[in-house]
Amino acid sequence: MQKIAIINDLYFIQKKTLTEIAEIINTSVSYISKILRKNEMYKVEKEKRKKENLIKRKQVQKDLIYSMRKTKIDIDYINLKNKHEQATMELSKHSTIGNQALRKWCGSAYKYNSKKNRYEFDTQNLLKPADFPSYIKV
Repeated sequence: MQKIAIINDLYFIQKKTLTEIAEIINTSVSYISKILRKNEMYKVEKEKRKKENLIKRKQVQKDLIYSMRKTKIDIDYINLKNKHEQATMELSKHSTIGNQALRKWCGSAYKYNSKKNRYEFDTQNLLKPADFPSYIKV
């Protein structure tokens, strides 16, 4: 009889779960459930807890969704923005590209000549535009 009173106290007053009560009393969850089902307040309390947990779950899910939206980084947008900025720089009439930047940008057009310590335009395989330098010193 005393165990039943302790179980009722833990469940209804201290608001413990069946698992927590089972651990405290050192019995099975099914035994705790069997004892509580005999109490007529159990169904009301169980429904009340279900509604509270549903509200909590919805709030946690809502918070998670909002936090994901705030921290989510749109990689596609960033890549597109970087490409746009690069294209803007390349097509801008106000800036000129330096020889080293040109060599990096057109890396396959220039071959390194170790004897002269410079990059030379590959005229054997490519047609050199008039505004490209024939060689770039290192």
